[in-house]
Amino acid sequence: MNPPAERPRPAARGTYFFLSYAHSAPAPGARADADVWVGQFFGDLADEVRRQARPVAGMRIGFFDQHIPLGADWKAALAEALGDAEVFVPLYSPGYFSRPWALGEQESFRARLAAAGPARRTAGHLAPVLWIPFPPWEAHPELDGALDLGRDIPEYAEDGLRAFCMLASYRTQYELLLSRLASRIVHTAERRPLGPSRAPGLDEVTRPGPADPDFVVAVLAPTRDRLPVDRNPAGYAVSGRLWRPYGRRQELPAAEYAVSTAERLGLSARTEDFAQAAGLLERRPAVLLVDPWIAAAPDASALLTRMLHGLREWVVPLVVTDDDDTQDASRWASEVTQLLHDAGLPQVKRACNMPEFVNLMPALVTEARRQFLKYGPVAPFDPPAEPVPSLRDGLPPAGFTPESASPPDDPAPLRPHGENR
Repeated sequence: MNPPAERPRPAARGTYFFLSYAHSAPAPGARADADVWVGQFFGDLADEVRRQARPVAGMRIGFFDQHIPLGADWKAALAEALGDAEVFVPLYSPGYFSRPWALGEQESFRARLAAAGPARRTAGHLAPVLWIPFPPWEAHPELDGALDLGRDIPEYAEDGLRAFCMLASYRTQYELLLSRLASRIVHTAERRPLGPSRAPGLDEVTRPGPADPDFVVAVLAPTRDRLPVDRNPAGYAVSGRLWRPYGRRQELPAAEYAVSTAERLGLSARTEDFAQAAGLLERRPAVLLVDPWIAAAPDASALLTRMLHGLREWVVPLVVTDDDDTQDASRWASEVTQLLHDAGLPQVKRACNMPEFVNLMPALVTEARRQFLKYGPVAPFDPPAEPVPSLRDGLPPAGFTPESASPPDDPAPLRPHGENR
Protein backbone atom coordinates (compact mmCIF):
# COMPACT_ATOMS: atom_id res chain seq x y z
CA MET A 1 0.00 0.00 0.00
CA ASN A 2 1.44 3.30 -1.01
CA PRO A 3 1.85 5.98 1.72
CA PRO A 4 -0.64 8.83 1.50
CA ALA A 5 0.53 11.62 -0.69
CA GLU A 6 1.53 14.83 1.06
CA ARG A 7 -1.25 17.38 0.93
CA PRO A 8 -0.43 19.81 -1.88
CA ARG A 9 0.14 23.36 -0.78
CA PRO A 10 -1.83 26.07 -2.53
CA ALA A 11 -0.21 27.89 -5.40
CA ALA A 12 -2.22 31.03 -4.73
CA ARG A 13 -0.45 34.17 -3.59
CA GLY A 14 -0.37 34.63 0.17
CA THR A 15 1.77 35.70 3.12
CA TYR A 16 3.15 33.61 5.96
CA PHE A 17 2.48 36.19 8.68
CA PHE A 18 1.00 39.63 9.34
CA LEU A 19 2.64 41.61 12.15
CA SER A 20 0.27 43.84 14.15
CA TYR A 21 1.38 46.37 16.77
CA ALA A 22 0.34 49.53 18.59
CA HIS A 23 1.80 52.64 17.02
CA SER A 24 3.65 54.77 19.56
CA ALA A 25 3.51 58.54 19.64
CA PRO A 26 6.90 59.92 18.56
CA ALA A 27 9.11 61.58 21.12
CA PRO A 28 9.48 65.38 20.92
CA GLY A 29 11.56 66.25 17.89
CA ALA A 30 11.00 62.90 16.16
CA ARG A 31 9.66 62.98 12.62
CA ALA A 32 7.99 59.57 12.34
CA ASP A 33 6.01 57.16 14.49
CA ALA A 34 7.61 53.94 13.24
CA ASP A 35 8.85 51.86 16.19
CA VAL A 36 12.44 50.98 15.36
CA TRP A 37 12.33 47.82 17.50
CA VAL A 38 9.16 46.59 15.82
CA GLY A 39 10.97 46.99 12.51
CA GLN A 40 14.01 45.16 13.86
CA PHE A 41 11.86 42.32 15.18
CA PHE A 42 9.95 42.06 11.91
CA GLY A 43 13.19 41.72 9.97
CA ASP A 44 14.55 39.08 12.37
CA LEU A 45 11.32 37.07 12.30
CA ALA A 46 11.07 37.28 8.51
CA ASP A 47 14.65 36.00 8.19
CA GLU A 48 13.93 33.06 10.49
CA VAL A 49 10.66 32.17 8.75
CA ARG A 50 12.47 32.35 5.41
CA ARG A 51 15.16 30.01 6.73
CA GLN A 52 12.62 27.41 7.83
CA ALA A 53 9.99 27.78 5.10
CA ARG A 54 9.40 26.12 1.75
CA PRO A 55 7.21 28.81 0.16
CA VAL A 56 5.33 28.21 -3.06
CA ALA A 57 5.95 30.56 -5.95
CA GLY A 58 4.65 34.04 -5.32
CA MET A 59 4.09 33.59 -1.59
CA ARG A 60 5.49 36.39 0.58
CA ILE A 61 7.18 35.84 3.92
CA GLY A 62 5.76 38.64 6.07
CA PHE A 63 3.92 41.93 6.15
CA PHE A 64 3.73 44.91 8.48
CA ASP A 65 2.32 48.30 7.78
CA GLN A 66 5.59 50.04 6.97
CA HIS A 67 5.39 48.13 3.68
CA ILE A 68 2.35 50.14 2.54
CA PRO A 69 3.26 52.63 -0.23
CA LEU A 70 3.09 56.28 0.82
CA GLY A 71 0.18 57.23 -1.41
CA ALA A 72 -1.94 54.13 -0.82
CA ASP A 73 -5.29 53.86 0.92
CA TRP A 74 -4.06 52.51 4.26
CA LYS A 75 -7.24 50.75 5.31
CA ALA A 76 -7.76 49.10 1.95
CA ALA A 77 -4.13 47.95 1.87
CA LEU A 78 -4.42 46.50 5.37
CA ALA A 79 -7.61 44.62 4.51
CA GLU A 80 -5.88 43.09 1.47
CA ALA A 81 -2.84 42.09 3.54
CA LEU A 82 -5.03 40.61 6.29
CA GLY A 83 -6.85 38.58 3.65
CA ASP A 84 -3.56 37.17 2.34
CA ALA A 85 -2.00 36.29 5.71
CA GLU A 86 -1.84 32.74 7.04
CA VAL A 87 -0.82 33.68 10.60
CA PHE A 88 -1.62 36.85 12.52
CA VAL A 89 1.12 37.89 14.98
CA PRO A 90 -0.03 40.65 17.37
CA LEU A 91 2.60 42.27 19.59
CA TYR A 92 0.67 42.71 22.83
CA SER A 93 1.50 45.76 24.92
CA PRO A 94 -0.58 47.96 27.24
CA GLY A 95 -1.08 50.30 24.30
CA TYR A 96 -2.32 47.52 22.01
CA PHE A 97 -5.61 47.16 23.86
CA SER A 98 -6.28 50.91 23.84
CA ARG A 99 -5.71 51.34 20.11
CA PRO A 100 -8.87 50.80 17.99
CA TRP A 101 -6.65 50.55 14.92
CA ALA A 102 -4.59 47.63 16.26
CA LEU A 103 -7.64 45.90 17.72
CA GLY A 104 -9.42 46.41 14.39
CA GLU A 105 -6.66 44.48 12.61
CA GLN A 106 -7.08 41.63 15.08
CA GLU A 107 -10.88 41.64 14.83
CA SER A 108 -10.69 41.64 11.03
CA PHE A 109 -8.46 38.56 11.07
CA ARG A 110 -10.64 36.84 13.66
CA ALA A 111 -13.70 37.46 11.48
CA ARG A 112 -11.86 35.87 8.56
CA LEU A 113 -11.02 32.84 10.73
CA ALA A 114 -14.63 32.51 11.84
CA ALA A 115 -15.75 32.50 8.21
CA ALA A 116 -13.16 29.80 7.40
CA GLY A 117 -14.83 27.14 9.53
CA PRO A 118 -14.58 25.38 12.91
CA ALA A 119 -11.99 26.53 15.42
CA ARG A 120 -10.11 23.22 15.16
CA ARG A 121 -9.37 24.03 11.53
CA THR A 122 -8.11 27.51 12.31
CA ALA A 123 -6.02 26.74 15.41
CA GLY A 124 -2.53 28.18 15.21
CA HIS A 125 -3.38 30.99 12.81
CA LEU A 126 -3.30 33.49 15.69
CA ALA A 127 0.17 33.62 17.30
CA PRO A 128 0.33 36.41 19.90
CA VAL A 129 3.55 37.71 21.43
CA LEU A 130 4.09 39.51 24.75
CA TRP A 131 5.92 42.57 23.48
CA ILE A 132 5.81 44.85 26.54
CA PRO A 133 4.80 43.47 29.96
CA PHE A 134 1.56 44.61 31.56
CA PRO A 135 1.17 46.03 35.06
CA PRO A 136 -0.06 43.31 37.45
CA TRP A 137 -3.47 44.96 37.94
CA GLU A 138 -4.24 44.95 34.20
CA ALA A 139 -5.63 41.66 32.93
CA HIS A 140 -6.57 40.56 29.42
CA PRO A 141 -7.62 36.99 28.59
CA GLU A 142 -5.61 37.18 25.34
CA LEU A 143 -2.35 37.39 27.30
CA ASP A 144 -2.42 33.70 28.20
CA GLY A 145 -1.87 32.77 24.57
CA ALA A 146 1.00 35.23 24.30
CA LEU A 147 2.69 33.81 27.41
CA ASP A 148 2.54 30.28 25.96
CA LEU A 149 5.37 31.20 23.61
CA GLY A 150 7.90 31.37 26.46
CA ARG A 151 6.53 29.78 29.64
CA ASP A 152 9.87 28.02 30.15
CA ILE A 153 11.72 31.37 30.09
CA PRO A 154 10.81 33.43 33.20
CA GLU A 155 12.35 36.63 31.83
CA TYR A 156 9.86 36.61 28.94
CA ALA A 157 6.87 37.21 31.21
CA GLU A 158 8.84 39.74 33.26
CA ASP A 159 10.39 41.83 30.47
CA GLY A 160 8.65 40.97 27.20
CA LEU A 161 10.11 40.20 23.79
CA ARG A 162 10.94 43.82 23.01
CA ALA A 163 13.54 43.76 25.79
CA PHE A 164 14.94 40.54 24.31
CA CYS A 165 15.19 42.27 20.93
CA MET A 166 16.87 45.36 22.39
CA LEU A 167 19.40 43.86 24.81
CA ALA A 168 22.41 41.75 23.88
CA SER A 169 22.27 40.01 27.28
CA TYR A 170 19.03 38.34 26.17
CA ARG A 171 20.35 37.20 22.79
CA THR A 172 20.15 33.47 23.56
CA GLN A 173 16.56 33.70 24.79
CA TYR A 174 15.62 35.97 21.89
CA GLU A 175 16.92 33.58 19.25
CA LEU A 176 15.18 30.64 20.94
CA LEU A 177 11.78 32.36 20.97
CA LEU A 178 12.30 33.71 17.46
CA SER A 179 12.96 30.19 16.18
CA ARG A 180 9.98 28.82 18.12
CA LEU A 181 7.60 31.46 16.77
CA ALA A 182 8.87 31.03 13.21
CA SER A 183 8.40 27.26 13.49
CA ARG A 184 4.77 27.74 14.55
CA ILE A 185 4.15 30.14 11.68
CA VAL A 186 5.71 27.83 9.09
CA HIS A 187 3.93 24.73 10.41
CA THR A 188 0.53 26.45 10.31
CA ALA A 189 1.03 28.16 6.96
CA GLU A 190 2.33 25.08 5.16
CA ARG A 191 0.31 22.27 6.76
CA ARG A 192 -3.01 23.97 7.54
CA PRO A 193 -3.20 26.82 5.04
CA LEU A 194 -6.26 29.04 4.92
CA GLY A 195 -5.52 30.35 1.46
CA PRO A 196 -6.28 33.97 0.56
CA SER A 197 -9.82 35.07 1.42
CA ARG A 198 -11.63 38.30 2.15
CA ALA A 199 -10.90 40.06 5.45
CA PRO A 200 -13.35 42.76 6.60
CA GLY A 201 -12.10 46.32 6.40
CA LEU A 202 -11.21 48.10 9.62
CA ASP A 203 -14.31 50.30 9.37
CA GLU A 204 -16.46 47.15 9.32
CA VAL A 205 -15.13 45.76 12.60
CA THR A 206 -14.55 48.88 14.72
CA ARG A 207 -17.12 51.10 16.33
CA PRO A 208 -18.06 54.26 14.45
CA GLY A 209 -16.21 57.34 15.68
CA PRO A 210 -18.05 59.60 18.11
CA ALA A 211 -19.90 62.65 16.84
CA ASP A 212 -17.51 64.74 18.93
CA PRO A 213 -14.07 63.49 17.84
CA ASP A 214 -10.83 63.50 19.82
CA PHE A 215 -8.95 65.16 16.98
CA VAL A 216 -9.64 67.38 13.96
CA VAL A 217 -7.89 67.70 10.61
CA ALA A 218 -8.93 71.05 9.14
CA VAL A 219 -8.12 72.08 5.57
CA LEU A 220 -7.64 75.60 4.26
CA ALA A 221 -7.54 75.23 0.47
CA PRO A 222 -9.42 76.68 -2.51
CA THR A 223 -12.33 74.76 -3.98
CA ARG A 224 -12.43 73.92 -7.67
CA ASP A 225 -14.94 76.72 -8.40
CA ARG A 226 -12.89 79.37 -6.56
CA LEU A 227 -9.37 78.85 -7.79
CA PRO A 228 -6.94 81.72 -8.35
CA VAL A 229 -6.63 82.85 -11.95
CA ASP A 230 -4.61 80.38 -14.09
CA ARG A 231 -4.22 77.87 -11.24
CA ASN A 232 -4.19 74.26 -12.49
CA PRO A 233 -7.44 72.64 -11.22
CA ALA A 234 -5.90 69.17 -10.83
CA GLY A 235 -6.18 67.99 -7.24
CA TYR A 236 -9.00 70.36 -6.27
CA ALA A 237 -12.63 69.42 -5.59
CA VAL A 238 -15.96 70.82 -4.44
CA SER A 239 -14.68 70.88 -0.85
CA GLY A 240 -11.33 71.92 0.56
CA ARG A 241 -11.10 68.77 2.67
CA LEU A 242 -11.06 66.70 -0.56
CA TRP A 243 -7.92 68.47 -1.78
CA ARG A 244 -5.18 66.19 -3.18
CA PRO A 245 -1.95 68.18 -3.38
CA TYR A 246 -0.02 65.24 -4.85
CA GLY A 247 -2.56 64.34 -7.53
CA ARG A 248 -2.58 60.78 -8.81
CA ARG A 249 0.27 59.79 -6.49
CA GLN A 250 -2.22 59.65 -3.61
CA GLU A 251 -5.36 57.51 -3.53
CA LEU A 252 -7.07 59.60 -0.85
CA PRO A 253 -7.29 63.32 -0.01
CA ALA A 254 -4.43 64.64 2.12
CA ALA A 255 -6.76 65.13 5.10
CA GLU A 256 -7.63 61.42 5.13
CA TYR A 257 -3.96 60.49 5.50
CA ALA A 258 -3.73 62.80 8.50
CA VAL A 259 -6.88 61.23 9.98
CA SER A 260 -5.39 57.75 9.54
CA THR A 261 -2.31 58.86 11.48
CA ALA A 262 -4.44 60.12 14.36
CA GLU A 263 -6.47 56.90 14.36
CA ARG A 264 -3.34 54.74 14.46
CA LEU A 265 -2.33 56.70 17.56
CA GLY A 266 -5.65 55.84 19.22
CA LEU A 267 -7.69 58.99 18.51
CA SER A 268 -11.04 59.30 16.84
CA ALA A 269 -10.64 61.95 14.16
CA ARG A 270 -12.62 63.89 11.59
CA THR A 271 -11.86 66.12 8.60
CA GLU A 272 -13.43 69.56 8.20
CA ASP A 273 -13.14 72.53 5.90
CA PHE A 274 -11.49 75.30 7.90
CA ALA A 275 -14.43 77.64 7.43
CA GLN A 276 -16.79 75.15 9.11
CA ALA A 277 -14.39 73.98 11.84
CA ALA A 278 -14.35 77.01 14.18
CA GLY A 279 -16.33 75.35 16.96
CA LEU A 280 -14.27 72.17 16.96
CA LEU A 281 -10.96 74.04 16.84
CA GLU A 282 -11.90 75.84 20.05
CA ARG A 283 -12.11 72.58 22.01
CA ARG A 284 -10.15 69.88 20.18
CA PRO A 285 -6.50 69.52 19.11
CA ALA A 286 -6.04 69.85 15.37
CA VAL A 287 -3.69 69.83 12.42
CA LEU A 288 -4.42 72.58 9.91
CA LEU A 289 -3.42 71.70 6.33
CA VAL A 290 -2.87 74.85 4.28
CA ASP A 291 -2.63 75.16 0.50
CA PRO A 292 -0.54 78.30 -0.08
CA TRP A 293 -2.51 79.05 -3.25
CA ILE A 294 -5.26 80.23 -0.91
CA ALA A 295 -3.18 83.44 -0.64
CA ALA A 296 -3.11 84.04 -4.40
CA ALA A 297 -6.68 85.32 -4.67
CA PRO A 298 -7.29 89.11 -4.74
CA ASP A 299 -7.57 90.61 -1.24
CA ALA A 300 -6.67 87.21 0.25
CA SER A 301 -4.24 88.67 2.77
CA ALA A 302 -6.87 90.71 4.63
CA LEU A 303 -9.38 87.86 4.53
CA LEU A 304 -6.88 85.30 5.82
CA THR A 305 -5.78 87.63 8.60
CA ARG A 306 -9.37 87.74 9.85
CA MET A 307 -9.86 83.98 9.45
CA LEU A 308 -6.67 83.04 11.25
CA HIS A 309 -7.03 85.53 14.08
CA GLY A 310 -7.43 83.88 17.46
CA LEU A 311 -6.35 80.36 16.50
CA ARG A 312 -5.55 78.31 19.58
CA GLU A 313 -2.12 76.97 20.50
CA TRP A 314 -3.31 73.41 19.88
CA VAL A 315 -3.99 74.07 16.18
CA VAL A 316 -0.74 73.02 14.47
CA PRO A 317 -0.39 74.28 10.86
CA LEU A 318 1.30 72.53 7.96
CA VAL A 319 1.84 74.36 4.66
CA VAL A 320 1.65 71.73 1.92
CA THR A 321 3.34 72.14 -1.48
CA ASP A 322 4.54 69.83 -4.23
CA ASP A 323 8.07 70.16 -5.59
CA ASP A 324 6.91 68.47 -8.80
CA ASP A 325 4.20 71.05 -9.43
CA THR A 326 5.12 73.11 -12.50
CA GLN A 327 3.45 76.16 -10.91
CA ASP A 328 5.78 77.59 -8.29
CA ALA A 329 4.06 78.27 -4.96
CA SER A 330 7.10 79.62 -3.10
CA ARG A 331 5.83 83.20 -2.95
CA TRP A 332 2.45 82.16 -1.61
CA ALA A 333 3.96 79.67 0.84
CA SER A 334 6.11 82.44 2.34
CA GLU A 335 3.12 84.76 2.55
CA VAL A 336 0.89 82.18 4.24
CA THR A 337 3.65 81.23 6.67
CA GLN A 338 4.03 84.87 7.69
CA LEU A 339 0.26 85.23 8.15
CA LEU A 340 0.25 82.17 10.40
CA HIS A 341 3.15 83.61 12.41
CA ASP A 342 1.27 86.90 12.74
CA ALA A 343 -1.77 84.96 13.99
CA GLY A 344 0.30 83.76 16.95
CA LEU A 345 1.40 80.33 15.66
CA PRO A 346 5.22 80.33 15.84
CA GLN A 347 5.73 76.70 14.75
CA VAL A 348 4.70 76.46 11.10
CA LYS A 349 5.95 73.37 9.27
CA ARG A 350 6.14 72.85 5.53
CA ALA A 351 5.93 69.63 3.50
CA CYS A 352 7.25 69.92 -0.05
CA ASN A 353 6.62 66.33 -1.17
CA MET A 354 4.65 63.28 -0.15
CA PRO A 355 7.40 61.56 1.92
CA GLU A 356 7.82 64.74 3.97
CA PHE A 357 4.05 64.98 4.45
CA VAL A 358 3.74 61.37 5.63
CA ASN A 359 6.82 61.52 7.88
CA LEU A 360 5.81 64.80 9.53
CA MET A 361 2.25 63.82 10.35
CA PRO A 362 2.79 61.64 13.49
CA ALA A 363 4.89 64.38 15.10
CA LEU A 364 2.31 67.06 14.23
CA VAL A 365 -0.59 65.04 15.67
CA THR A 366 1.41 64.41 18.83
CA GLU A 367 2.41 68.08 19.14
CA ALA A 368 -1.22 69.21 18.79
CA ARG A 369 -2.24 66.81 21.56
CA ARG A 370 0.61 68.02 23.75
CA GLN A 371 -0.35 71.67 23.27
CA PHE A 372 -3.98 70.87 24.02
CA LEU A 373 -3.07 69.20 27.30
CA LYS A 374 -0.97 72.22 28.20
CA TYR A 375 -3.35 75.01 27.19
CA GLY A 376 -6.74 73.37 26.59
CA PRO A 377 -9.92 74.07 28.55
CA VAL A 378 -10.35 72.29 31.84
CA ALA A 379 -13.47 70.14 31.74
CA PRO A 380 -15.52 70.14 34.96
CA PHE A 381 -15.04 67.09 37.14
CA ASP A 382 -18.05 64.80 37.18
CA PRO A 383 -17.88 62.70 40.39
CA PRO A 384 -18.69 59.00 40.02
CA ALA A 385 -22.19 57.88 40.92
CA GLU A 386 -20.86 55.04 43.08
CA PRO A 387 -18.70 55.58 46.19
CA VAL A 388 -14.99 55.43 45.55
CA PRO A 389 -13.58 52.15 46.96
CA SER A 390 -11.49 52.47 50.07
CA LEU A 391 -7.76 51.94 49.81
CA ARG A 392 -8.24 49.30 52.48
CA ASP A 393 -9.75 47.13 49.76
CA GLY A 394 -6.38 46.88 48.08
CA LEU A 395 -3.42 49.21 47.71
CA PRO A 396 -1.78 49.76 44.33
CA PRO A 397 1.71 48.35 43.93
CA ALA A 398 4.61 50.29 45.37
CA GLY A 399 5.84 53.00 43.08
CA PHE A 400 2.57 53.23 41.17
CA THR A 401 1.61 56.63 39.83
CA PRO A 402 -1.04 57.45 37.22
CA GLU A 403 1.76 58.29 34.78
CA SER A 404 3.26 54.81 35.19
CA ALA A 405 0.10 52.98 34.18
CA SER A 406 1.29 52.74 30.55
CA PRO A 407 4.90 52.58 29.38
CA PRO A 408 6.11 55.97 28.11
CA ASP A 409 6.98 54.59 24.68
CA ASP A 410 3.51 53.10 24.19
CA PRO A 411 1.17 55.72 25.63
CA ALA A 412 -2.56 55.46 26.02
CA PRO A 413 -4.58 58.17 24.28
CA LEU A 414 -4.21 61.51 25.99
CA ARG A 415 -7.28 63.33 27.29
CA PRO A 416 -7.95 66.99 28.13
CA HIS A 417 -7.58 68.19 31.71
CA GLY A 418 -10.28 66.63 33.88
CA GLU A 419 -12.12 65.04 30.99
CA ASN A 420 -14.04 62.04 32.26
CA ARG A 421 -15.00 59.71 29.42
